[in-house]
Amino acid sequence: MKLYFFERITAEDFIGPIIVAAGDETEAWTLLSRREGQSVQALRSADWQVAQELAALPGRAGVVYPGHYRRAILPDGPG
Repeated sequence: MKLYFFERITAEDFIGPIIVAAGDETEAWTLLSRREGQSVQALRSADWQVAQELAALPGRAGVVYPGHYRRAILPDGPG
């Protein structure tokens, strides 16, 4: 079981994170689709994305940022 952190960012709004526990990404999208009452394709077209996939808890305390957050904060950093 993995945790999938979904979000939607547009010029007008931000929705997220919505955290879905699922066996794989396809199942996670299906569960989000049911929650939102829209097809997976409609969600993808509306700019929904997986912000983070967490397969295991970190081994030590810390802040866990989705990959695109790190790029926004540290544009020349690793990632």
